[in-house]
Amino acid sequence: MELTITDSNENFSTWSTKGFVTEELRESISKASILIVPFEDLRDTPKPIFPIGTEEILSYFKKELPVEHPIDICITDEDYLEFAFYSDYKRLGHFVIKAVAIQVFVGVLSPFIYDSYIKQDESKPQIQIIDNSTTNIDNSTYVTTQNHISTLSNKKYLEPTYIKFSVTIVDTSGTSKKISYEGPAAEIDTVLNALKEYEE
Repeated sequence: MELTITDSNENFSTWSTKGFVTEELRESISKASILIVPFEDLRDTPKPIFPIGTEEILSYFKKELPVEHPIDICITDEDYLEFAFYSDYKRLGHFVIKAVAIQVFVGVLSPFIYDSYIKQDESKPQIQIIDNSTTNIDNSTYVTTQNHISTLSNKKYLEPTYIKFSVTIVDTSGTSKKISYEGPAAEIDTVLNALKEYEE
């Protein structure tokens, strides 16, 4: 598990002034408490992109958030692009949130991660792996058969789901902190508790 907290210059204004943000979108962003922002200049992609599944997250948040803390995405429908990150991590993306919205953000993100990842991990059947590896003696030479336990189990199947995301918190003075998390979905409370420390 890796949890990092760093100072940031990022805020709602830095994103609303991006070249790909239209005047209409800029006005919408100004009303948001939570913003989903894209990756820029990633892997020689000239346009801003989002991880696959971002639309699902946005839809979930819109349904669960109270009206006084709206969420928006920093892109127009016409420019929206998703990218498949081929790794062992499920990427949730990057969020910019106002410190006053931390409680509601945590209150929605936590059940989303539980329903999407942790519940699935908990429902996996228990697997018992029996090590049938043997050693045969032939002319005083030890020969190990190739059915060792490491070749019998599907390692990825047995491991819990890992997630990766970051949250930039902007307080009322404009100061920002970026909190990044990479680790098991089941340990999400660690990063959520870190977020709560910046609540206003």
